[in-house]
Amino acid sequence: MPRRVAMILALLLCSGCSSELRNIELQRVAKDWSLVIRASQIIPVYPLTEDLQPGDTFLVQRPIDKQHELYDERGFLPLENLIHRVNPRGYQAFYENSLGLGGDAQPIPKRWLTNQQPWTQAPIASFPTYSFSVRSGSGFSLALPVQGVPIGLSLLGSDAAQGTITIADARTYGVDTVSLAKDVEDWAAQQRGFLRNYASTGAHPNYLRVVSRVYLAGRLNVSLQSSDSSGATASGGAPKPVELVTTAGGPGPQDASLEAYKSNLAKLNELIEKSLEKTPTGSGQALLPGGTVKVVAASARAISLVETFSRPLVVGYLGFDMLIGPGGTLGPPIPTYAVLTAQLEPHPATVALELLDTAGLRHTYEVLTKLGRRGDTRAADLVKQLDGLGTLVPRQYPCNMFHFGDAAGPLSIQHPAGTALPDQKGFVRITLYLGKLQSSIDDLERAQADKSLKIATFDTRDAAVDAYLAGELAASRTALRDMYRSLQAHGDLLAQAQEHATQATRKLLLE
Repeated sequence: MPRRVAMILALLLCSGCSSELRNIELQRVAKDWSLVIRASQIIPVYPLTEDLQPGDTFLVQRPIDKQHELYDERGFLPLENLIHRVNPRGYQAFYENSLGLGGDAQPIPKRWLTNQQPWTQAPIASFPTYSFSVRSGSGFSLALPVQGVPIGLSLLGSDAAQGTITIADARTYGVDTVSLAKDVEDWAAQQRGFLRNYASTGAHPNYLRVVSRVYLAGRLNVSLQSSDSSGATASGGAPKPVELVTTAGGPGPQDASLEAYKSNLAKLNELIEKSLEKTPTGSGQALLPGGTVKVVAASARAISLVETFSRPLVVGYLGFDMLIGPGGTLGPPIPTYAVLTAQLEPHPATVALELLDTAGLRHTYEVLTKLGRRGDTRAADLVKQLDGLGTLVPRQYPCNMFHFGDAAGPLSIQHPAGTALPDQKGFVRITLYLGKLQSSIDDLERAQADKSLKIATFDTRDAAVDAYLAGELAASRTALRDMYRSLQAHGDLLAQAQEHATQATRKLLLE
């Protein structure tokens, strides 16, 4: 038996093809695994990880067509540029009628991560069984994120096997798109300076990809049936000094008793555990990561193992994409799965976001006005239509408008909420209103960041002042977002106005 083990380990260390062929095989197996997850209508995570949750926001700069190509080629997309972890505020409302969780007293997912029995109270999910075949030297055990396959294949001593993998103890949790998109927009409103650096253009759209639901696995069940017992199989990775334990034949039936079978399984599992705990690294040893692997059944041509993770790992997710427009504004949420499977393209209205910064709006209108005075009838018609949008501005300020009396403060209310706006007409009314709102927001943010600045009507700077500023800032951002959304409803007109102003200006420069 030691000779057999030595032969297996030698094959484990020596088998393999050229690095190029090996990489191709690893990519194929990674894709096969990902396709199984995709069959459940979710987006695969590869490799498996615990550290992914709803609200995780990634910057995606790869064009849509390239995403389609890579998704089809690999089966998954790497989550490689995490820029923020939004804390969803909608958990409590989402789960209050089912789990009664999500509030400050029982936060998600912290409650499950710190519980003595993690995730047992999370919503249950179920996945289909994954069937596969493997031959020695295929590199299968390297690419599949499951330790049970190479271990089982080595113990079988076969160069080919058929098998199944079942994702067990699966859990899921998430939050609704409406509340999470609002959380993302609120965060984005504070990060315009960062996001405007990634403003989309016609040829290069950039997105925020937001995770809204994750799926986790707590256990993986592996079953292998030998297809050919003529030789030993190969498995890549760290050397595992597993010694097979078998029962020698005896004169009586007691030698094949259930007790002996259980004893041999226990000894085998003990050796597997020791071999997975450490691997030689020079003169010392280092711990190997991963779950625990146990053999639950074995015969001459079949073996079943269970791999249990210390805590569940994320195998897939759902989410939505939001186009980044100039000025750092965000488009409507689009389901990520539909984007990756080429079912949806970016929403056309998001193109109009290029005009939603105040300077861009004002510049476009001024250019069209000058062109109209020079006899450009198309420009004159666009100016007339833009002037008609002036009615979108409210008659009264929906929130307090703030300003600093001088550089040192204090911050005070310049126009109280409910005060009538100046009697401006046409599109100028929009640009003035947006400019006033943005200026007020800038001053509120400055006062919020610099606690040395004085606030009118408050003698000292304390928690009450901070709460006051936060409330006023939220109201101002809501008013600004409402105005932007009103303008988005006229996205076609804004896009036409910008296009005509740009082309006419370019033509004048060339003359």
